[in-house]
Amino acid sequence: IRDSFPEIASYAIPSMSLVSFAVRGNVGIITLNAPKALNALSFEMGREFRTLVDVLSHTLTTPPESLDPIVAGTFPPPSSTLEIPPGSSGVNAVVLTGSGRAFSAGGSLDFLYSRTGVPPHVNASIMHNFYTNFLAVRSLPVPVVAAVNGAAIGAGACVTLAADYRIAKPSAVIGFNFTKLGIHPGMGGSHFLPKLIGSGPAAKMLLGGGRVKGGEAKAMGLVDELVDEEEEDGFLDAAVARAGTFADNSPVAVRGMTKTLRMAADQGLEEALRREADQQALCYARMDWKEGLDAVSEKRDPSFNPYFQE
Repeated sequence: IRDSFPEIASYAIPSMSLVSFAVRGNVGIITLNAPKALNALSFEMGREFRTLVDVLSHTLTTPPESLDPIVAGTFPPPSSTLEIPPGSSGVNAVVLTGSGRAFSAGGSLDFLYSRTGVPPHVNASIMHNFYTNFLAVRSLPVPVVAAVNGAAIGAGACVTLAADYRIAKPSAVIGFNFTKLGIHPGMGGSHFLPKLIGSGPAAKMLLGGGRVKGGEAKAMGLVDELVDEEEEDGFLDAAVARAGTFADNSPVAVRGMTKTLRMAADQGLEEALRREADQQALCYARMDWKEGLDAVSEKRDPSFNPYFQE
């Protein structure tokens, strides 16, 4: 791991307030940037995230005109006017983290409450789009390191599963609380988690709505590395250092290996996302869902209806 880095270059992206991007040497840093809301995942954040990922992917896969203008001309740019910082084309790994004291506390309560009263077939489409906005991170051609700087709950925990490697603080809490809210897991959690930690431990987490801290998460394979550094800057340094050990290798080999690893993990993913969206839409149609959200807001245990009751 490196002892020092080039000075970090951070950029305020015009029209983007919920996601930020920075470059440190050959490592890019994407940050979920809604710290007052514990980086809760909203549809608005998802749109910004997808736009950033699309533009960065385009930058990383389009040859510079000086290299081959004919080939470069065959790559149409995304339908966005977003400009990312100079030097981004040299990025060979990406760190994904959250600002403040959380990675992400999960889906925005406002967004989730707004699902009530919406026809199930509409909610299924909305949720599938919601997932794919954030899971677009897997379309980046370079490895992604999730730096779990604090709580990663529900959909926030699922976003960490979409990364290729996970680093966490010992104090970080990772939880899949979906069933405690009266809802089926989403965001690819039911697909990625059993592949990562095995079907039995995944069933325990997903059916029980469990949560674990960093040490237990490491022991069960939910995270790959613990960094005993509670200072935000020091933790990010460690995450960038780990990403740097990937980024410093042959770009062609690293990109190829990243694709190979993902191809195996992604088999069946689209089918899982469709099922998750359908099941979440079904759950939104029941009163259990509102009861689960109300219980969180009121800081009490939920009281769910029997299966055959409305």
